[in-house]
Amino acid sequence: MLWARHHVEYLRRWREAAEAIARAVESLGLRARVYVIGGAAEGRLTVLSDVDVLLCLEEDADPRLVKHAVLKEAFDKHGLPIDYPVELHVHSDEECREMLARYRHVRVDPGVDG
Repeated sequence: MLWARHHVEYLRRWREAAEAIARAVESLGLRARVYVIGGAAEGRLTVLSDVDVLLCLEEDADPRLVKHAVLKEAFDKHGLPIDYPVELHVHSDEECREMLARYRHVRVDPGVDG
């Protein structure tokens, strides 16, 4: 039970994790927007949750390569804990418009490294 309580508290720091991803996007020079969708954006995190981060590419790039580069940068240089339960979804701007129209979302800006 103690682990579950600790894990949910850890999940509640989703904004810090998403800001680390946004800083990685910025430092890689990608033209993209970052949003949190799903349970975190809806305020319904549970012990089984992960945090869904949506990266909306405003340029033509391979989503798989972008995902790898952004996560590596976020882990290595921007303080995203390697064990943080984040799921990064990378989509084109057009695909994102459709998703954002359907799902509750929170826009995430880079914030300040710390």
